[in-house]
Amino acid sequence: MSFRNPFAPRRTGGTSDRAALVKNWVRDHAGFGDDVAIAVSEIACRHAACGGVETLVMIDVAASDLSVLRFDRSLAEISVDDVRAAIEATGGCSPD
Repeated sequence: MSFRNPFAPRRTGGTSDRAALVKNWVRDHAGFGDDVAIAVSEIACRHAACGGVETLVMIDVAASDLSVLRFDRSLAEISVDDVRAAIEATGGCSPD
């Protein structure tokens, strides 16, 4: 028996394609190679500012160095400019 969470955000088609695009933007703007793991997750958000959904980009640079970029919007609404600004706001997410 499976359980469907009625409060989870509705996923639209192309989510994995969009996540791959966002990962590429992060790699391009932060200078990461394929050795850096990047995960993109769209999750439910309880804060009024995010409108019910937020997107997290987790960047695993080293075993003890995890960076998280937070976007108060759905994955489909994130632009390359949003990614660039988030990376700049964190000080560059240096791959070193």
